[in-house]
Amino acid sequence: MSEETTKKSIFKIILEASALGINFVLCVIIGAVLGYLSDKYLFGNTFPLFSLIFLSAGFVAGVKEIFRFIRKVNKVDGQRGNKENQ
Repeated sequence: MSEETTKKSIFKIILEASALGINFVLCVIIGAVLGYLSDKYLFGNTFPLFSLIFLSAGFVAGVKEIFRFIRKVNKVDGQRGNKENQ
């Protein structure tokens, strides 16, 4: 693997990792907003119930994105290690 290709892949991983925090926060915020709107307009005045459910779902979606990114980085790292050993 050439040095230029390695630099490009490292830069791409860093770029995706920097977007990871924003992605996590957006998942939680969107879940909270959807829960609040569901409580207020769809189901009457059941404030804490659906807000907590959707907030939890947003948190789970954010954590899932983090694990997906970690698996992707490990897969790329494993492929890079295999090519260097050959």
